[in-house]
Amino acid sequence: MTDQIASGEAPRPRSQQKGEPRRRWPAWAKQLPYLRLPPPDPNFSLVPKQEALELLRPDPNKGAAGAAAAYPPFQATDSTLRAIESDLDLLEREVLQLFRERDLEAKLQQNRYRLYQISFIVLSAVATAIGSLLALALTQQPPAWVPVLGFAETVVALLASLLAHISGRESPFLLWLENRRAAESLRREYFRYLVRLPPYDNPNLQPYERRALLAERAALINRGTAPDDRASTALSGAMTAESMPHRME
Repeated sequence: MTDQIASGEAPRPRSQQKGEPRRRWPAWAKQLPYLRLPPPDPNFSLVPKQEALELLRPDPNKGAAGAAAAYPPFQATDSTLRAIESDLDLLEREVLQLFRERDLEAKLQQNRYRLYQISFIVLSAVATAIGSLLALALTQQPPAWVPVLGFAETVVALLASLLAHISGRESPFLLWLENRRAAESLRREYFRYLVRLPPYDNPNLQPYERRALLAERAALINRGTAPDDRASTALSGAMTAESMPHRME
C-alpha cells in the first residue's frame, strides 16, 4: 500500500487471492469461475501491521521529494504505536483467523455456484444442438444416426438431472451469501474495534473487558448470530454504559 502511494498508483483492493492470475484478462472474463481456485495468501491481513506502523511513523531516512514524503502530516507517539500494535495482534487472534476462513469459504461457494450455472447453460446448448441434429436425422432414410443421437440426448439429460440434484441438496448460492455476510460482519467488527466505535467506545470498560467483548462478538458472528440484534449477552449486557452497577464512578 505504501509503495503504491509513493509511486502514485491507484491502490488495489486487498484480497486473500495470491497474485493476479487474470490481470490481463478483459473485465467480463475476470468474473468467470475457476476450475481450481488460486491458493490464498497465508500472510493476508486487513491492516498489515508493518505497513500501518510505517505509515504512522515513517522513517525519515526513506523520505523522498514530493507529496509522499509529507504523508502523513503527523507522527504517532510511541505509546500510540504500541497500543495499535497490541490491537492488531489481538485482532489477528480473535477476528482475522475467522475472517480468513469465512472469506475463503464464501469465495469457494461463489465459484461453485458460477460453475453450476455455466454447466447448466452448456448442457442446455448441447441438448438443443443434439435435438436439432436428431430432427435432421429423422428425415434421412434410413435414420441411422437416430439411436446414437437419442442416446447422447439421454446422457445430457441425466447429467443435467444429476447437477440439479447436487446443487439443490446443498445450495452453493445460500452458502455463498451466508459466508459472505459473516465475513463482512467480521470485517466491520475488526475496524470497529480498531477505531473504538460502539460498543468499544465505552470509557468505563477495562482493557480486558474490551478484549473479552470483542472475542464474544466475533464468536457470535461466526456462528451466524448478529450481536447487535441480541437484547443482551453474558458480556455485552453487563458492559454497557447504562448498566454497570459493579463499577465505581
